[in-house]
Amino acid sequence: MNKQTINTDMSENIVAPPCEAPEDLSDCEIAAETVIPSGCIETPQGIKCPDTAPSDVCKPFQLSENRDECIIEDFVEESLGIGGATMNVYKLLGVHEQGQLTDQTGNGTPISGGAATNFPATNAFDTLISAWRSLQKGAGVVASSYIGYDFGVIKLSNERSRYGEPKDETRDVSTLKIKQLSNADNRVTRARVERSQDGIKWFGVDIVNLPDCDKLVTVSFRRSVPSRYWRLRPITFSGGDTDFWSVVALELIDFETTQITNIQDRLYIENRNRDYQTPVIPLKGFYDLIDTQSELSRFGMETPTQMLYITISFMAAVRLLGRPLIIGDIIEIPSETQYSASMEPIKKYMEVTDVGWSTEGYTPGWKPTLLRCIAQPMLASQETQDIFGDMIGEVDSTGLFDIDDGQHPIYQDYSESGQTIEEQAVQDSAAPQRGRDSGNEIHQFEAEQIQAGVDVGINIQKIGLHPQGLYVEDALPPNGQDFTLGDTFPTSPTDGDYHRLTFSGLAEDVPDRLYRFSVVKGRWVFLEKDRRHEYDGQKKKLQEYITSPFSSSTKLPDLTTDGDEDGAPTTPVTVTPSPLQLLFGPEFGPEFD
Repeated sequence: MNKQTINTDMSENIVAPPCEAPEDLSDCEIAAETVIPSGCIETPQGIKCPDTAPSDVCKPFQLSENRDECIIEDFVEESLGIGGATMNVYKLLGVHEQGQLTDQTGNGTPISGGAATNFPATNAFDTLISAWRSLQKGAGVVASSYIGYDFGVIKLSNERSRYGEPKDETRDVSTLKIKQLSNADNRVTRARVERSQDGIKWFGVDIVNLPDCDKLVTVSFRRSVPSRYWRLRPITFSGGDTDFWSVVALELIDFETTQITNIQDRLYIENRNRDYQTPVIPLKGFYDLIDTQSELSRFGMETPTQMLYITISFMAAVRLLGRPLIIGDIIEIPSETQYSASMEPIKKYMEVTDVGWSTEGYTPGWKPTLLRCIAQPMLASQETQDIFGDMIGEVDSTGLFDIDDGQHPIYQDYSESGQTIEEQAVQDSAAPQRGRDSGNEIHQFEAEQIQAGVDVGINIQKIGLHPQGLYVEDALPPNGQDFTLGDTFPTSPTDGDYHRLTFSGLAEDVPDRLYRFSVVKGRWVFLEKDRRHEYDGQKKKLQEYITSPFSSSTKLPDLTTDGDEDGAPTTPVTVTPSPLQLLFGPEFGPEFD
């Protein structure tokens, strides 16, 4: 069959013509053939034939063996490139670098498969002072030689075991630094990293390639299981039968470079500190449009799902990203951009949550060509701060924090909202809601007030010098007089000074108390304590008095009459205000008459 060559450049879209082969193909032998740009092959006799190997012609004919899948995949990518929506992909690179480039060895014991005289295993961990040499030589290096470290048990500073039953010191190792001898015959170029919990049963972690040089090189490998024993065992040795393996320095480090295969939290299988590639990579695809408006039906208010099903070309994704889309990739869809009231663009970011083959992308030969991705709206979180930022305010050129000036391109002014809520909470705690605020009310009668009572036939002098409403003591001086505040009394008070004694530290829940200094008695006299913070769930009736509003006419249940079947009173009683209440307010009830 004829093979066509597709130019994937969308700006040209040129299709090469098929190979025009002669009607008689008997002379088309696949031998010493030369491929020419037209997609055909030319035989030594100069005859042009289709570029078809003998294995491509089979009987009986099968669609699964058909080579048209390639051209179909080209057509699929070309079609999406012409009519698909642009999607800007933030490629997930992996978990951000974890750990520190710090050698973990030092408190344990070096181990090896044997050491030559005067070259013990400890020499490989003494910071480039000397070298370790294997006891084995030649083929024996690969057979039984190794160098490693035993981290031992958890100890105190005096080397005693920290626990009654010794507990192994287990470490994560995902990077090593190694320096070998300058002589190439004493080097290993490929080795196996192994771990063990008991030093007997060893598990393979990874196979690493060691640079064939005498420099201190850093080699990273996949993260495995925290273990007590770690070792490096040779696989490829450069030396001959009389050559030994030698290591000048070996460091074991818990450090992970950014890799897509890393798992940060192996308990919850989560990768929170992610790295994404910027700038974005444009990719073409299509998705099902959804109406995001809320709908009111007989079942209530319904909001359509925000999830999108995005279809892209597998070949295009691999060509542009180097891999297919995976879970965690971020897609910004320009066609879904909305605008605020100030015409600021609000971009649509979607996070890929699942990836699979699209059923509509299979060829007649059952080759999948389209990827179907499920994506949901991305949230500003720890996982996506590499794209959205870390939400930390920075002072811009105008001297304002860029998260509080209303000009941030991504975030709202969340800090202002948080500060507003915090300030409201402070104000609420400073002005408690229980009880009644009597700070502006008269607590101590003046002479003209006493005379006003006499004029209507009421003697209010018997009420005393410090009358109070019902359960509204607030530990504040009467008539708005000045006072001092603190955990201790003033050292030089004068007669009649007020002091509000506060409590802090462990006693911060103790209500504040009001004192007045008396020269006659020579001490501070206690007046009242702040009852507005008091609360007792067992005294329901008390709380009704504390929290109920005072009014000139209050309806109370008639406790002298019988109620209905539910126990509710049948006849309410109207309380008529007394003359004292008419003069000075409803807080002065009949008990003061």
